Amino acid sequence: MNESKRRALVLGGTGAVGSAVLTELARAGIPSAFTYHHEEARARALEHELSARPLKLDLADPAALGRLVASLEAEGALPDVVIHCAAIVRPARVFEATDDDWEATMAVNARSVFQVCREFGRRLEGRGGDLLFVSALDRTQSLPVPAVFAASQGTTSALVMAAAKELGPRGVRANVVALGLLDAGIGKELDSKLADEYKSFSALRRLGTPEEAAKTITWLALHNTYANGKVFSANGGI
Repeated sequence: MNESKRRALVLGGTGAVGSAVLTELARAGIPSAFTYHHEEARARALEHELSARPLKLDLADPAALGRLVASLEAEGALPDVVIHCAAIVRPARVFEATDDDWEATMAVNARSVFQVCREFGRRLEGRGGDLLFVSALDRTQSLPVPAVFAASQGTTSALVMAAAKELGPRGVRANVVALGLLDAGIGKELDSKLADEYKSFSALRRLGTPEEAAKTITWLALHNTYANGKVFSANGGI
């Protein structure tokens, strides 16, 4: 597919990884839109800096993503590259987490993944496209992260691996990039002791950066033509 004709949507574009992904897409000359929830000022700054289109979206609203995709389709701006970088972390331990912690985390981190597969799987048949989902676990690790958050990440990987079997015949690739701890974003919200432990087990002995993560993510989104339904680890060698 000719990159010059591609169009991207980044969910969670004001986050550390999302904004780095938008920067890489701008370098590649890909027209992009991105979603944000609370960070209006950051969204406007990215719009000015990267000429990317900000779209306010609350992923906790089960109907919001469907409305947004339908609106983009109606105006002839349906993307064929969708990169899902949105996530929240509720840090409560499993015996202290509430039902609200579970519902909120799964809505933003997991239900929206299902909705992306459904909404774009419906619309991209024949046209083709790439759906990339950013996760934090590659299904082989047992790391001391909040259990509710881990559940949402495991759901993402299993869902995408299965959905790709249905999306592939429609010309749509769906893959996951499982990141290690970064020195920004969600990585800053976790216990600093976890970061030190992570570095001790990392082959590179350091945390990653959003810019490094974005290079892997955008390469898969723009250049991969054959890998489908896979979880790619970009974690410094854990």
